[in-house]
Amino acid sequence: MLTLASISSAIRSVITTWINDSSDAQIRSALEAPRHSGPIFARLVCAQLQTSTELVADVFRSGAPYIHLSNVFDTDELNKTPEGFYPVPDSKCTFTARASTIAATAIAGMETVSYRSENDGELFVNLVVIPGAGIISEKSQKDMKGHTDAVSFPFKVQKNIDEARSISPSPDYVCLTGLRNPNNVPTTVLPLNIILEKLSTDVIQELKKPQFVIRSQTTFIPGMKKILGGEVIIDGGAILEDFGNETWVRFSHSNVMFDGPDDETENTALIKFKEACRSSFQDVVVAPGDIVLINNHLALHGRGVVGPTHGDRSRWLLRSYSLNTHGIDEKNRYGSSSVLFP
Repeated sequence: MLTLASISSAIRSVITTWINDSSDAQIRSALEAPRHSGPIFARLVCAQLQTSTELVADVFRSGAPYIHLSNVFDTDELNKTPEGFYPVPDSKCTFTARASTIAATAIAGMETVSYRSENDGELFVNLVVIPGAGIISEKSQKDMKGHTDAVSFPFKVQKNIDEARSISPSPDYVCLTGLRNPNNVPTTVLPLNIILEKLSTDVIQELKKPQFVIRSQTTFIPGMKKILGGEVIIDGGAILEDFGNETWVRFSHSNVMFDGPDDETENTALIKFKEACRSSFQDVVVAPGDIVLINNHLALHGRGVVGPTHGDRSRWLLRSYSLNTHGIDEKNRYGSSSVLFP
């Protein structure tokens, strides 16, 4: 029977063998090009499972707010926890963690991607406490409210932004890969279906109206200014949109604002949505060796308080994005890479 446990075991077996049989140069090349290495990993994993890629991908299409793969890789001989978002230091452990994530993404029918405008297009970034004074250090220690990533990017390919390229879609999944979590700091997942159960039909309809200003998240803005000359802003966007038989969400407490007349009903909808978010948390502990894929359209995510401890053996997750890149124009890629515009 195909289960998350059997998928985790197959990824573990395939990637362990591949790491042991590959040179460091071959490994780095594969990690830099998940567009090409991902399908290879997926075929090897499916062969290990003795099933088709389509059947494995179906496990990830259940509409679940997140997928938790446990004990996918070992975290022996792990580097000291870094003190910046990037680069991810190279070692056998981080090689294995990144390759395992690329494999998990690929068997779900997606590609590990990044955006040039965020963190210089790094495919994997460190989620760690950053020492020093200032807002970045403070934010790295605090809890985080529920949000979706790349909130100002479209759900689907958005055409005619300029003559050369369109704005790439926001990721389908946010992937968290566990390296260290000594205090079991939880990742908080807010399933959209639970949030919607707490809202009236009238409130939901208000949230589907194009009456909100949706600004870009802080990590994207410096890169956007370099690439586009300014940040991507949706002026007249909806928090909820229907796609087929699903309702999708884009939201950030600090980057989504009401844009319209001072109408009590419309303002109340946003307030009620935030209230529903506050009571819809599910704690998910990303343990060392785990990979958690959070659906960026069917759930919000945040985290508990991390605290000030940094470096040494402090908390360390890797974060990456995955996206079904079918329909992405080649112009939206930087060369043949998995780094997308902007």
